[in-house]
Amino acid sequence: MNSFDFGPLTPYIEDAEVTDINYNGKQLWIDHLSKGRYCEEFDEEDFIKQFCFKMANYVNCSFNVSSPILEAETKDLRISIVHDSVAKSGHSISIRKTPAVLRLNDAKMIKEKYASSDVLKLLKRMVENHCNIIVSGLPSSGKTELVKYLTQFIQDSERIITIEDTLELRAHDIYEEKDIVAMRVCERFSYVDAIKASLRQRPDWILVSEVRSHEVVHLLESISTGTHLMSTIHAYDATRIPKRILHMFKDVELSNSVILNNIYEAIDFGIHLEAEISSKGIQRYIKQIVCFEVKDDMPIATVIYDGKLHLDAIPESKLQKMKMEKKK
Repeated sequence: MNSFDFGPLTPYIEDAEVTDINYNGKQLWIDHLSKGRYCEEFDEEDFIKQFCFKMANYVNCSFNVSSPILEAETKDLRISIVHDSVAKSGHSISIRKTPAVLRLNDAKMIKEKYASSDVLKLLKRMVENHCNIIVSGLPSSGKTELVKYLTQFIQDSERIITIEDTLELRAHDIYEEKDIVAMRVCERFSYVDAIKASLRQRPDWILVSEVRSHEVVHLLESISTGTHLMSTIHAYDATRIPKRILHMFKDVELSNSVILNNIYEAIDFGIHLEAEISSKGIQRYIKQIVCFEVKDDMPIATVIYDGKLHLDAIPESKLQKMKMEKKK
């Protein structure tokens, strides 16, 4: 889509600091890494109509009253448009950038108070010692970016399968030296299909862009075979991750302690991200790290980071897995 005419949206498309472009029928809202989230008046109704028409032609899909949702994807963009027959303020457009770049690095994370050097060392140790990790947070908190960062610590000799419906991780492009197979789900190839197929591809790691529905059953089964997991989930708090996963089990009572214990045993750590948006930009940071375990048949979630790192709170079972000694 390099030749596609984005017209007055072009400056935002080309600005590497812009991560999201949203149009609500009247205004243009921009997510900018340095400037935060701000509004631009955008009196371009004729352009918007032409843009939607051209985008529909580009993806060869109908976009009208009968087909009011239009989804498009390029190498670096994910585009979602809602027709004005259902979005009463006018066509609603959301453009998210998905470039094959690693936005996070140690120096940047420490400087911007994303995490301390000690926390980064702990995260590295988790991945190097094959801990299963779920990253939680609300939309735009940077969950995918953290998984991309953590992927670098997977050994080059270990095979990684990424599973997504839109290619945002881009691990196969970022880490070309690693053995990575990128699977993209679609109408004829579901998340369940992808997980089952990946298990026949000799995976050491499965990276799922987001845990959403009952495919989580197969994902947890893959862990039981010795495959390691990194994924993301929408949640307000890392301690809620197991219960959020339990909600995704089909026809299972939320009081099912056996399945809940299985979830606590399968997942080693939950990492929760927050994003604060102001005129100074968007500040994302690790708010919480939680360790999950089952002890005496009771599921336990231990907070080991809440702005301060509590290494002495890490359970003995996880210390052994990460080859760490208890601090005296």
